[in-house]
This record gives sequence, structure tokens and C-alpha cells, in this order.
Amino acid sequence: MTTKTLSCGFDPRHNNFDLLRLFAASQVAFIHIGDELHIPFSGWLLSFRQFLDYFPGVPIFFVISGFLISASLDRNPNLKNYAINRCLRIFPALWISTLLTLLLLVIFGNRIWAAIHATGQNSIIVVAKWLMAQFSIAQFYTPAIFRTNFGVGQLNGSLWTIPVELQFYLVLPILASLLWRGMSSLQQNIRLLAMTLLLFTFSWAYVHYNEVLSQFSMKFAILIRLSLLPYLYIFMLGIVIQRNQIYLFRLLNGKGFYWLILYLAVAYIVSLYDQKPQNIYTSNLLLMSLLSFTVISLAFTVRHLAETLFRGNDISYGTYIYHGIVLNIAFEMGYSKSLTAFFVVLLVSYLLAFLSWLVIEQPALTLKRSPLLSRGHPQ
Repeated sequence: MTTKTLSCGFDPRHNNFDLLRLFAASQVAFIHIGDELHIPFSGWLLSFRQFLDYFPGVPIFFVISGFLISASLDRNPNLKNYAINRCLRIFPALWISTLLTLLLLVIFGNRIWAAIHATGQNSIIVVAKWLMAQFSIAQFYTPAIFRTNFGVGQLNGSLWTIPVELQFYLVLPILASLLWRGMSSLQQNIRLLAMTLLLFTFSWAYVHYNEVLSQFSMKFAILIRLSLLPYLYIFMLGIVIQRNQIYLFRLLNGKGFYWLILYLAVAYIVSLYDQKPQNIYTSNLLLMSLLSFTVISLAFTVRHLAETLFRGNDISYGTYIYHGIVLNIAFEMGYSKSLTAFFVVLLVSYLLAFLSWLVIEQPALTLKRSPLLSRGHPQ
């Protein structure tokens, strides 16, 4: 980040990205736990559950990632260091979560092993294929025999986004070369906005014509869904804001609550015509853009809040990747349709995330090459 950027106020040492990421991870966990355990929400909890639909956690993660990772690449364009840093952020905790899931299968997976034996398959080969996918870049892969004989139907349903994030990491250096490096502000913004609009058009078409595509080729439709393409425009919105933060400073710095009110007002109006507010990020460029500006502005509003609350501890990633494991344990033990089970699963997920941060993630991040300037930037 340039000195000019720092002087404008977007100081990477003071921000609320840890808090915003934890909110996003909690939104995903809240929805997953509530839906999969069939929790009978009512009263204020039901209202809160419905309110969360306006703040989809995954797109919030993608916007923040686009903002932070593009800034990181600008500061440290060495591709070797870039790759090492990205792997250190993603894989250590992810691999531990995979081993915990395997332990869970050993303890609770009797139906799986019986089903594998009944079909004549080799359980070692089945597990080995799954482990290879989890330890590489195919975390979305779960053998069908696992889905039908264990837990809620997914060993860890949130992990489909990990390959999407990894694809983003892979294409970002290419995007940097094509869209902004060595260009004037006008040139880069023309290219950035054109690319964002093109990618949104693809995403909109995919969402609205997915059934047609599935009828043409189910495998091709699934391949696109698991690729970066339907979601890349959301990363691009984060990049656009990052590349123009000097010019956007007065509009964003300290103005998060104003952006939040504007976003909620527009989202409410749209919801009167679209009853699926949780899908706004795939079908409405205006709302996703407003949400992106809101998220980044909140990161630089009351900017010491996250540091005061968390003291540099970031449990967002752990919450995201571990809550599915705890959810499956609760399901296998028969704890469903219970508010007590809901809160216990959520609390245990936070505790696992904090332990993961202390024992796995934070030590791994100390190995990063040319680490980022802030504890609030563990991306």
C-alpha cells in the first residue's frame, strides 16, 4: 500500500475486518445449524434469522477477500511469497478440520462402513479419495455413500467455498497484470468496471438459466457452480474499492452506519418484490455493490472496535470450517429441534475456532513471507 493511501486514512493497522469476518462466519453457522437441526425459531430469534438473510456471509467473505488480497499482492508482488502466504492462511486449519472429520467418521460412521461393505467397495480406497480431495483443492467432494449414511448429508457443507477462494488466489496475479498494473487510474477503472459488469452478467445468466443449463448437461452445470465464475464479480467489487480507496476515502471512512442504513432501505424495498433476499448477491448488482461499500466502510468506522474486542485474535475462519463438524456430532447424537442444542453447537464451534487460532492458525501465520502490516489482516 502506498504512503499516499496510508496518509488518506485507510491504515491497515486499524480496521474491523476481524469483526466483519466473524459476523460473516457466524451468519453462515447460524443458518446452517438452524436449518440442519430443524430448530423451531420463534419470536425475536425468528426475526433475527430472517434479518440475517440480508447479510449473506459468503459474499461478505468474498468482498473482503477481494479487497485485502489484492492490496496484499500490490504490496508484495513476489509470486512465491504470495503463494506461500495464501497456503499458510488456508491449509493448516483446513487439514486439521479434515482429520477431525475423519475421527468423527471413525466414532460415528458405523452406517458408512456397513454400506461400503455391502456394496463391495474398499473402505481404504473410498477414504483415501476423500482425503486427497480435502488435502488439495477439491473440498467440495464428498462420496455419495458418505452423504447418504452420515450426519446431515454433508461432512462439512461450508467447504465448497474453499476451492472458489483458491481459484481466486490463482487468477488474481493474472487479473492484476491485465486490469491495473502499469496503467493510469482511468485505464484501470475502465477495465475493472468492464470486467465486473461482464462477470456479473455471466453470474446473472447462470442463476436465471441454471435449469436450462442443467437440462443440457448436469455435469457442466455442476462444474460451473463449483468454479470461480459465478462469484468472481463479487471479488471484483472488493478489488474495485481497494484500487480506488484514495478517491473513496471521504465516502467510506467513518461512514459505515450511513451506508448500512442505505443498504437496508434498498434491500427492504427489493425484498417487497423478491422474496429471497439471501440470493440478492447473485441477482442484483445494485444491492451487492451497496453491501460491498457497506462492508468496507464498516471496516473503517470505529476502527479500533475489533482490536478492542478481540486483541488480535481472529476466530472467523475457524468458526467457518469447524461448525459443520460440531453440527454433525449433534445430529448423530440425536440433538435436533432444540434451541439448547443450537446454542451449544454454536458455542462449541466458537471454542474450537479459538483453540484453532491459538494452536494452529496464529503460529502458521508467523511463517508468512513479508507478513501483512496488521493483525487485523490475516488474509
